[in-house]
Amino acid sequence: MEQKDFSQKEQTEIKAGLSTAEISDKEAADKILALVPEEWINKIPFFVRKHATTKTIERIARQYPELYAAAKNPRDLPEKEREELRRIITDIFEEKMKKHNIK
Repeated sequence: MEQKDFSQKEQTEIKAGLSTAEISDKEAADKILALVPEEWINKIPFFVRKHATTKTIERIARQYPELYAAAKNPRDLPEKEREELRRIITDIFEEKMKKHNIK
């Protein structure tokens, strides 16, 4: 996927520099992102990848604070929380990839 594949509005935002979220706990973010298949992450164009991943983590932290808190725990994620987070993040990525025609 190239920059020209995005809408004119999206291209303008890309040129201006997409916003990224400040992630307070990188380990929690890494645990959550590890639940997404690697090939999905690689399908996101490199120039929007940081925006996509940080904003997704920010969204999860805001909408699911109890699950984000579980990810912040230094130990491994409990099975129940891991599966719930996996479902949530894959649903978000599927929705966004479909919206932007990333296959």
